[in-house]
Amino acid sequence: MKIIITSPSLDEKVNVSGISTLVRQIIERSSLQYIHFLAGKKDNERRGIFWIFRQILLPIKFYRLVKDSQAHLIHINTALNPLSILRDFSLCLIAKRLQKPVILHIHGGKFLTQEFEKLWLKRITKKMMTDASAILVLSETEQKIIKERFGKDALVLKNAVSVEEFSVGKKQKNSIVFLGRMHESKGLFEIIEAFHEIKELDFCFTAFGNGEMKEFFIEKMKALLGSKFRFGGVIAGRQKTQILSQADILILPSRYGEGLPIAILEAMAAGCLVIASDIASVGSVIRNGINGFLIKPKDAKQLAEKLKLVLRMDESHKTSIRKKARKTIESHFDLKNYIQSLEQIYRKIAK
Repeated sequence: MKIIITSPSLDEKVNVSGISTLVRQIIERSSLQYIHFLAGKKDNERRGIFWIFRQILLPIKFYRLVKDSQAHLIHINTALNPLSILRDFSLCLIAKRLQKPVILHIHGGKFLTQEFEKLWLKRITKKMMTDASAILVLSETEQKIIKERFGKDALVLKNAVSVEEFSVGKKQKNSIVFLGRMHESKGLFEIIEAFHEIKELDFCFTAFGNGEMKEFFIEKMKALLGSKFRFGGVIAGRQKTQILSQADILILPSRYGEGLPIAILEAMAAGCLVIASDIASVGSVIRNGINGFLIKPKDAKQLAEKLKLVLRMDESHKTSIRKKARKTIESHFDLKNYIQSLEQIYRKIAK
């Protein structure tokens, strides 16, 4: 079976993206034949004239690929953000015209949980879902949201990681990491504010990633924390697994737009104590105080309180949470099971 699958660049040095990580692993580990179609901008790419020109050409390139490839189906990974919706709506129309079944795989986005600002944008989103042969979401919570907001049935396929690649190493006490795209949606302003509250405590904080707010964030954190802060650049592969293996705490206080972040699953597999916003599907993984910690979005005070709690926690309590976090990923979010489930969906749709 041949599948066209869309995502941003599969190179983690170009896109710090959970979708890219997952798609790359699907292609590498599945027994099926995939054709990757690049859709999405680079993390540091500006939306200038060259970007606009590429967006104009994108549907043409996609049309030619679908027409010439003899693919059995199209797997479109999308997020419910305005530009993603517009782009992927055009791809769905092309697939429909060429009579190819489409799997629409939703990975969060601003309008997954928030109301649309424009009615026409909601209408084309609903049209895109109506035309799809199947809609995939990341949790039962999102399944319910799609049903209530759009009247559409969706299948649950929870994100997953290759558990065997991650191990719980010797932790560097009170080492805090952020790993992700440096955008305001990831809660960078809340991180800055929270560290104002805890800057006198004993810790070190390292941020990894890329994005439009990188320089601003680095400058603010260096001014605030001095030698307690380090920017580690973009990490991937063994370097990432080693860093997470040694990290004590991972923070992801996102404001909006998340689905089920791969960074959270990877960190839990590596035994990190995760502090993350309770949005979208995050609450389907983290049980507050049991295998991680949940906070309200846009609540810097609560982030500071959770950081104080964890930084002052005794090691035996930390070890208990680490073991439960790892067990959660082993039991419910292993990539081997994910790929088997995805291939079953493909075969059912392609009949």
